[in-house]
Amino acid sequence: MNKLFWASCLLVAVALSPATAAAKSLQFFKIGSGSVGGTYYPIAGMIGQVISNPPGSKSCESGGNCGVPGLTATAEVSGGSVANVELLRSKQVPSAIVQSDVSYWAQTASGPFRTRPAISSLCAISSLYPEEVDLVATPEANIKTVTDLTGHKVALGKQDSGALLGAQLLVRAFGISEGKDFTPVLADYQGIDKLMQANEVDAFVTVSGYPNSTVSNVANKLGAVLVPVDGAGRDRLVKSASFYTPATIPVGSYSGQSQPIETVAVPSLWLSRTDIDQELLYAITKAFWSNPKARGILDKGHPKGKAITLKTAFSGVSVPLCPGSEKFYKESGTLK
Repeated sequence: MNKLFWASCLLVAVALSPATAAAKSLQFFKIGSGSVGGTYYPIAGMIGQVISNPPGSKSCESGGNCGVPGLTATAEVSGGSVANVELLRSKQVPSAIVQSDVSYWAQTASGPFRTRPAISSLCAISSLYPEEVDLVATPEANIKTVTDLTGHKVALGKQDSGALLGAQLLVRAFGISEGKDFTPVLADYQGIDKLMQANEVDAFVTVSGYPNSTVSNVANKLGAVLVPVDGAGRDRLVKSASFYTPATIPVGSYSGQSQPIETVAVPSLWLSRTDIDQELLYAITKAFWSNPKARGILDKGHPKGKAITLKTAFSGVSVPLCPGSEKFYKESGTLK
């Protein structure tokens, strides 16, 4: 009877051990992104796909995804850059996508963050891609330049978003300001889409990577057009906000766009914190750049995915690298 009892125990242990091991190895990793309709959300989803390898999945050696074993990474909807640094501050997410300028201001308690405590724990996993400023207007509004926003209703992004800060920098560089020269409206991408279709705003400004799905939607449905950001106003913006550089939105990025559109861009960064397990960040960084399936996921998932390369991993990085990520870059020879 004792033999039968112990044999039964052994069978139960064997049956339970894989599930127990899987449960122990399971780890969730959120990536703060932005609102649905922007570029952060699909990019965060692609990053999550590259670095994930949930329990029960095939191993890399067996033909599965070469992510971090046991890791499930997902995109977290948020208000954008400003909201994301606050999510990092409060430790609600372990990583997030944030504009380069917002990253710097948040860590140094400078610029728009000068009245807030510095988030000294911010660190960068990688630079991602340049985010262009889109100024989009209905054809009926007859807005040809930034200064033509005067007298109109203009959506500037959601409260606590990097897009809002970027929009404010833009209009002020051109000598106009919200509330005085035009009526500002605060809304996320889905809200902007509805407001423009309801003829409740004449234009909107956003900081995003092209093609932005909201811009595409209003261009297709309403014939909305991109307005150039150029001339002396752009020069003043680039001079006063050093994270911004001249950029061009290529022909055909949006419906009806027959000419390249001059504008400015700011780098987007994938951030984490120094109090996160750095061996995990090392594994995540290594998986992100070493996964043989990564290129296909990034290149096909969104047009901006093609701009995410190891060669540009440090472009516009405005905060220190995360120690775990830095370890990978040094081991791989990317960082001397």
